Amino acid sequence: MKLEQNRHVTGPGVLDGVAVLDFTAVISGPYCTRMMADLGADVLKVEPPHGEFLRAVPPHREGASKLFSHLNAGKRCISLDLKDRTAIEVVKRLACTVDVVIENFSPGVMRRLGIDYAVLSALNERLVMCSISGFGQTGPDAQRPAFAPVVQAWSGYDAVTLNYQPGIEKPLNMGLPVADNIAALQAFGAINSALYYREKTGVGQYIDIAMFDALLGTMQKDFQLALDPQGHDRLYGPLAATDGYIFLMVVSPRHFEDLADLMGQPELKTDTRFATTVSRLHNYAELQAIIAAWVCTKTTSDVLNQLSACKIPVSNYREIAETLDDPQLQHRNMITEVKDEGGSLKVPNTPFLFSHTHAAIRPQVARIGEHNQAVFRDQLGLDPQTFTAL
Repeated sequence: MKLEQNRHVTGPGVLDGVAVLDFTAVISGPYCTRMMADLGADVLKVEPPHGEFLRAVPPHREGASKLFSHLNAGKRCISLDLKDRTAIEVVKRLACTVDVVIENFSPGVMRRLGIDYAVLSALNERLVMCSISGFGQTGPDAQRPAFAPVVQAWSGYDAVTLNYQPGIEKPLNMGLPVADNIAALQAFGAINSALYYREKTGVGQYIDIAMFDALLGTMQKDFQLALDPQGHDRLYGPLAATDGYIFLMVVSPRHFEDLADLMGQPELKTDTRFATTVSRLHNYAELQAIIAAWVCTKTTSDVLNQLSACKIPVSNYREIAETLDDPQLQHRNMITEVKDEGGSLKVPNTPFLFSHTHAAIRPQVARIGEHNQAVFRDQLGLDPQTFTAL
């Protein structure tokens, strides 16, 4: 069975027929709803009249934000000024027609606007609503301003990362927006779980996702070390070759024994420091030093070829640009294109691959308010005066 053929938008999707009203911005919410759109959901993104903040964030070409397009392809877009009472009435009417509402405003904003879960669920009892925030909707820090790097610093995530960098004392610069992406994935799973529950019971529900909570759950080993400190006994890191760095992991007995033979040091297999899996893990730093002494005399390609032939987990360090033509990604249809106001744009395809349904990023990126007429006039039947005002 060639599952890769199902990474296209031409067939049925898992979430066909699911309607989503999307009030999210930046990364955590838009990534969640982008994944839902990839699976067939009809995602209607609500933006302010001037457009969402991310449309202004580089990199740009021809005036279009590539980042915005990456996260919002496949959605329909309407523009509304939520400070206008008529717009709020429109939102209420739309909420009666959808399955999911998702937002990542600061806690309390939806309540002040008059479109929180209490209001919307009274209009649509089957509604699933999800709020994503930095620290959750309740509690002493609920109102604390939060972006991903703030949560990553506060949660201990950055300190954990620093603990694995010998010789570095200053916290590292913010890299990937890990808290945003983890919260998006948690929200995606929670929303689909709630939809499944609704199918069984007919009951919708409210979901509160906090980046702080979501990120904490990913630090499994280090959470336990914080409760029972035992040091950082294993550092999985780069080993220097003559022309770059490689990364390898030697955990299983077979990998270790094959590597010992490959290095011409078969006596390591009976060395009490490394003879068992438990002893190897306790003495991993010493084993790494031995391997490093062998690697440093070879080129990265030599190491890769020799270890790959033995099926030992190994890699060199590549830039993202080097992956664009990766044969594995090409085989799995993972690099595709979308079109926005700036033209065609390469993006990673959806990560989902199903045997009976299709999943793929939809190739069009909507302009600000592109679907106003289709939604306000054609779907809701608003009179011309109200439509023009909106």
